[in-house]
Amino acid sequence: MSGQLSLFPKGSGITLIQWQRDKVAFLELFVSVYESNSVKAIDKSKITKKEYFGLLMWFFNIPIGNIDSTLQAAKNRKIEQKPYLKELMDVFDNYCARGL
Repeated sequence: MSGQLSLFPKGSGITLIQWQRDKVAFLELFVSVYESNSVKAIDKSKITKKEYFGLLMWFFNIPIGNIDSTLQAAKNRKIEQKPYLKELMDVFDNYCARGL
């Protein structure tokens, strides 16, 4: 492949990708991925939570000041737990039902 992908403009230091949901949805998804040990460094070493979220916040252009306090607020909410993950399961079920 020659050249840069248009989502990663050369020399800009940012991506042209932006998270379109709230911060709690972002954390629901990516904490689940992190805690499942689905992502590791190429040399198989564990990535720290700080490194992992630093990369994802950069990639998706979503600043989260204090991840731990945002996670604590998500755990303490009075509404349904994990609404975004449940929505994603429904979306995938619908995708499978369409037979694509």
